[in-house]
Amino acid sequence: MSRLLPEFSVLGLTRILVLSDQLQAEHIPVGFASSPVFATTAWSGADALALQPALQAVLAQLPATRWQKIELYLADQHVHLMRLPAMTQGLQAFDWSGQDQQAYARAMLMQTYGEAARSWPFRLQDVCQPQDSLLVAIPVLQTLDWTALLRPHALQWQVQAYACALWANTRLPKTGTVLTAEPQMLRLLQLEQGRIMHVAGLATSLQAVETMADWVLRERTLLGVQASACYWVTEPGNHRALNTGHRLKQALAGQVNWQLLPSARPLTQLRQEVSHVAAA
Repeated sequence: MSRLLPEFSVLGLTRILVLSDQLQAEHIPVGFASSPVFATTAWSGADALALQPALQAVLAQLPATRWQKIELYLADQHVHLMRLPAMTQGLQAFDWSGQDQQAYARAMLMQTYGEAARSWPFRLQDVCQPQDSLLVAIPVLQTLDWTALLRPHALQWQVQAYACALWANTRLPKTGTVLTAEPQMLRLLQLEQGRIMHVAGLATSLQAVETMADWVLRERTLLGVQASACYWVTEPGNHRALNTGHRLKQALAGQVNWQLLPSARPLTQLRQEVSHVAAA
């Protein structure tokens, strides 16, 4: 396709951020002269049943076309991220492209979170088995038929944890500690030769720099990866996250090899906080 023409994958694009107490939407209409349309609606983040009417309310405020794409990003507090261990020798006969892989992931999810996880929707990292991968469980979607909800508005749609979407838009290192932040959450991803070795999160105010520094050092010590570099992921224009990373770098001075890792693009132009999607 000519570089002078728009990519049709982004025409009529709507992005929705599911925060702790509200939904924010950004719609990019068709046409070079068209301006983005923004909408917001409140919802009780503690009530999963309230998510569907909240989504319907925010979509009703936007100009929707049958061929547009919808991207739904969920704040970190609405998801559980865990490392799914590679299959053992006894599981190698499984058909990892079908139901066996799903059953294995469900079993590991329930082993970690108990019976409540039996009905949680989840996503799996697209990797070739056998190797460790990332499993993303989204409990808030268990009462929502989001496919039926979004189908009338879009030819394409995707539902992602915000942290995963940010990682997907970043050229991650093969080895090292990757750190991302939302206003109430610090997320750690440990990579070794391109494989996920560990994923963890710390719920805290990003003003608590010493708490975050102690946690990062403790996680890295337990993993035995003190010699690996730390990478702070930030989006273009996200000055708040950049400043947080700078303060954390100062707190860890002399203890880690710190590197800044910019995302290829911002996931959204919504500027309520110019930050990640969890509400402060």
